[in-house]
Amino acid sequence: MKRAMLSSLFRRVKKSKSPIKFKLKLNIASISTAKIIDRYNVDLAEIFVTDDGHYLVQDPPLKASEVSLIESVIEDLVFILPDDAVNDEHAFLNALKSIGISDGRLTYFIKREVLGYGVLEPVVKDQNIEDIILPSPNTPVSVNHADYGRLTTNIMFSEEELTKYIERIVHLCGKAVSLFNPMISLRLPDGTRFTATYKNEVSYKGSSLMMRKFPEKPWSITMMLCRRTINSLIAAWLMLLIEFKKAMLIVGGIGSGKTSMINALCNLIPEGKVIVTVEDTQELSLAHSNWIPLVVRDSLTLDGKGEIGMFELLKHALRMSADYIIVGEVRGEEGRIWAQAMLTGHGGITSLHSESPQAAIERLLIEPIRVDRGGLTALHAIMLMKKIPIVKDDKGKVFVRRALSLYDFEYDLVNDKLNFYKVAWYDSESDDFHFISPEDLVKLPTAKLIMEEAGWDEYKLLQELDMRERFLRKLAEEAVYHNELLDYKLITKLTWKFYENPQNFDIEHV
Repeated sequence: MKRAMLSSLFRRVKKSKSPIKFKLKLNIASISTAKIIDRYNVDLAEIFVTDDGHYLVQDPPLKASEVSLIESVIEDLVFILPDDAVNDEHAFLNALKSIGISDGRLTYFIKREVLGYGVLEPVVKDQNIEDIILPSPNTPVSVNHADYGRLTTNIMFSEEELTKYIERIVHLCGKAVSLFNPMISLRLPDGTRFTATYKNEVSYKGSSLMMRKFPEKPWSITMMLCRRTINSLIAAWLMLLIEFKKAMLIVGGIGSGKTSMINALCNLIPEGKVIVTVEDTQELSLAHSNWIPLVVRDSLTLDGKGEIGMFELLKHALRMSADYIIVGEVRGEEGRIWAQAMLTGHGGITSLHSESPQAAIERLLIEPIRVDRGGLTALHAIMLMKKIPIVKDDKGKVFVRRALSLYDFEYDLVNDKLNFYKVAWYDSESDDFHFISPEDLVKLPTAKLIMEEAGWDEYKLLQELDMRERFLRKLAEEAVYHNELLDYKLITKLTWKFYENPQNFDIEHV
């Protein structure tokens, strides 16, 4: 889509023969007295993170003559570049070589300005960055760093620069932004979510933008274990719940890792099951052959016609005879449909913005979600996620994601009572987890339900839990030395192998 729009743009400009004036914008890092706590490269750019909360981008140095050359080439490129060079990076580089541009630095800048994200290219390409925010012109861009939280950059746009930047990004995605339509939200070709306001129509400070990035590699359960987001015993209990189609809710604030956890838990769904995922923006990636991903469709017209929302998608999912219905996040009436699906025997996982399990249940019961209280009988587990700071000797304060607590949930329909039973919890002092005793575990309502459905006694339940814990712990231990065991596809397939014969499964012979 992006390259096709570029081709269209280049053809129109070629026909118009209108002169193009281009000014190269460079990132220059000014290192003050602040201490540099991290330093790394993103392509040819160098990144500095300082202890006073700054994220500084340093572009490779250029002479004044080189800057002039780059600007001149970009101005002329639209008239001399073959159409196929816009759609093919190799052809693009060959086209540059044909006009004498072969220097790696010059090629880097020309490519990022024509095919990339311009001055924001190093930030967008940095895998440590989770989102990028520019609240208004003449204000520093801020980023949310995976390790260091919210940081202020050395990148700033004037009002005119920001307006042109938004117009360019929107146009390359085949959309339009204008004074009549000053708010836009779209998905960039690399999966980044781009949201912007245009000029002063709805924001008196002027244009603004936000880019929300998604991980290049989907989260796996081993990634969660290796990063200590949860431990193997918590994962093993969740594995049992998933096997027996016990619905669970992942709650937490923005950026707490809810969707990532859902993706990791989907690794544990047995083979051959039909899974339907419903999302506002496509984030989940599953290895199952019977996975049906449904994603909201934005309006096809300015008057809002043609939109297909979460509510419609979930109603459609109910007609698909799915074994599991996974919803990225519930915000409105689609929550009622999801609860109904769980009542009819579907397995399911979803997430909700909330700061506690108790508050999450309250949100489910009131507008705009308004789940019937009887629908709560289908919910069996609630896990609270949070991004928290911890101190590391080599980096100082860094941010990590942890499952703060896991609850077994029961709605007592007879007495109209909400019961929360704490199963596991996080200890910040030791940066470790605690799990209830085996004696208390077998008394949980969901444990009793699983034993009844499987025909197990208490000993058998604990034995099955122990086998799953040892399996997951072994995967995490091996993943430290074998990176391929962090891949969600491989982990999903190994989980299927485990399900075939849990008692005799040996990872060494797979």
